[in-house]
Amino acid sequence: MFDDDQETPNTLNAAFEFDEGGKRKMLEFEVRHWMTNGESTTSVGNLFYGSKGYLAVNGEAYKTFLGRQQTPGPQSSGGGDHFLNFTDAVRSRKRESLNAEIEIGAASTVLVHLANISYRVGRTVNFDPETMAVTGDAEAARLMTREYRRPFVVPEKV
Repeated sequence: MFDDDQETPNTLNAAFEFDEGGKRKMLEFEVRHWMTNGESTTSVGNLFYGSKGYLAVNGEAYKTFLGRQQTPGPQSSGGGDHFLNFTDAVRSRKRESLNAEIEIGAASTVLVHLANISYRVGRTVNFDPETMAVTGDAEAARLMTREYRRPFVVPEKV
């Protein structure tokens, strides 16, 4: 849709399969850009479907809908600007002011990175959540990081 040097698709479906204690679970992730009156817009939101209803997250707000009748359940109008919180914590050097530890942020973004890597290599990617590493695919594993520009090099052991 865009005439630029983007490295990720603007329309993407990704399927994730999990095995939790012998129970197979699946997560579908979809990204779509919309065109309105010839103008590109991005609608950002997430829908989480469960056995008792679904959760709709749009930006900082969320709403839940329960049962077959989709009865409105708990909701919120906002949760705060997490990016601003992170940059403020970096500037102040006050780790305790973070909304969440950095490991939680890493875990919450790994699926997006895996979807992009799978798209780039054109195949299913297997991931070990214990080691936070791609398994059985050297090409895909290399895409989990990058060659850093000095002096901004991340050490092997952090």
